[in-house]
Amino acid sequence: MDKRFALRDELEKAIAETGCSLSQLEEKGGPQIGNLSACLRGKSLRPITMKQLDTLTEALGLPEGHYYEYYLAECFYRGRVARPRMESFLFRCAELGKTELVMEGINILADHPKYTELLFSVAEKLYLSGYVKESISFYEEVIEGEKYNHSDPLAISHYRIFRASIGSDAEENYRALIRFGGFRKKLPEGFQLDALLHLANVCYTLQLWSTVQQFAEELRILSNIVYQQEVRKLDNNISEPPVETERHLVVYYGQAYLLKSAALFKQGRYQEAKTYIEEYEDLSWFKLLDDLGREEVGRFSQFAKGNKYCVELLLGNIEILDEFINFISNRPKHIPGALLVIIEAANAYNLNIDHILERFPGAYPSSSQKNVVFAQRHFRFYYQKAIYAFNRQRYEEGLETILYCLSLSIPAHKYQESVLCIMQFNKFDDYASDSQKIKLKDILKEGFESEN
Repeated sequence: MDKRFALRDELEKAIAETGCSLSQLEEKGGPQIGNLSACLRGKSLRPITMKQLDTLTEALGLPEGHYYEYYLAECFYRGRVARPRMESFLFRCAELGKTELVMEGINILADHPKYTELLFSVAEKLYLSGYVKESISFYEEVIEGEKYNHSDPLAISHYRIFRASIGSDAEENYRALIRFGGFRKKLPEGFQLDALLHLANVCYTLQLWSTVQQFAEELRILSNIVYQQEVRKLDNNISEPPVETERHLVVYYGQAYLLKSAALFKQGRYQEAKTYIEEYEDLSWFKLLDDLGREEVGRFSQFAKGNKYCVELLLGNIEILDEFINFISNRPKHIPGALLVIIEAANAYNLNIDHILERFPGAYPSSSQKNVVFAQRHFRFYYQKAIYAFNRQRYEEGLETILYCLSLSIPAHKYQESVLCIMQFNKFDDYASDSQKIKLKDILKEGFESEN
């Protein structure tokens, strides 16, 4: 049976069971239900919109999407795709998890021209509405359909999948990085700025310091080009829309220098890191600053001040420690990163910082972190805390902390970190209790089983 008739037959049966007339249902459903008579009984069978169908379904007391399996025929008119209805259908099916209907719609669309344009539109609406997981299959279809065209939708689809793939698993993050990396320069400028920032951050968590520097340099160059373009528009009263980005333009400019300094810092190149810190310390000269931009400039200034303390501390200038503690005391967001550097300095210069750790007991709660950058910092803090405990000859505490670190690194496929944890445990194995040795075996066994 023609599914356009099948849908109407099903609706007529349900309406009859309610005992309501069409006019009563129209009154119950309100304006969005439309003219039911023209849709169900008119000679030309006016197409039913998704909004009408959803409103009627609700008026009939049935669950959302109850009639969707009959609706696909409404998305075509005289052999052509009715784009608004098809987009609404695919979006709603994805939203409600009706994967089979989504794939059926996509398969039918494959025979129609410009189908990837429609799928890309649906994917973007899903992604920007927070249905990131649901958007992936649409982006994958766009990639397959556009793979020979080198189009903006192709590059943006790769970028969206990259963003959606980033999590706490180092292996998956690395695969996402490799898959997307080559498409970054094919993105529109606004997307490219965002992509370079996220690429650099992912590389930071993977400790690929030279690659962080590479992406940060690309970000510096591109943000400067876009800045010059926007200033030229302003100075010449050119009424063109600005480049669209997720963040204020000053963020990309400042982050380029911040990331370069951070990568150098992690390599122990502290004096070089200081020169880049100075580049984002005062960005008040930046034109195009609105209230949000000025807030970002203020944040960079605070980051620079805190990071200068970090550099001085790891250069051995221990006398600034109290001043650093006073600085972070009124800045809660700075405390976790600052404590990590302080405990690294304590391990490097044999300092007793028990009083500092006691002062900020809640800076690193023992819970999983979904944000990949925070998860990496979370691990590094507890690893350094274990080393600190060993240096203080508090072996039970150190072993317990190193076991916690191992329980974080193995599920995240952080192999290098896992090896370091095992080496530290073995180094102090003589001090380990039986329960700690059993715990080590259990963690390793669980990690091995998850790989097979």
